[in-house]
Amino acid sequence: MATVDERKQIERAVLEEVLELHPDHLTPSELVLKMSAGPDRSEGEAIEYAIRDLNGSGLLRYIGEVIAPTHAALRVAALLIWG
Repeated sequence: MATVDERKQIERAVLEEVLELHPDHLTPSELVLKMSAGPDRSEGEAIEYAIRDLNGSGLLRYIGEVIAPTHAALRVAALLIWG
């Protein structure tokens, strides 16, 4: 089980990846494949949990089967990341 800090790092990495890909979108499975370093199942599960948690907090949303950043996530990125 990942620590709180590890879960935050994974959530941050997932959100950054989805923001960088925007306006292109991937399914959760495609995102796991893109972000995973190898066949480690626990790494894929951690990414899936991060997607679920980011969706629950309103930063990611599903459009059909793909995930996309919400308007709120894009706005925060514009203010804090992209300046």
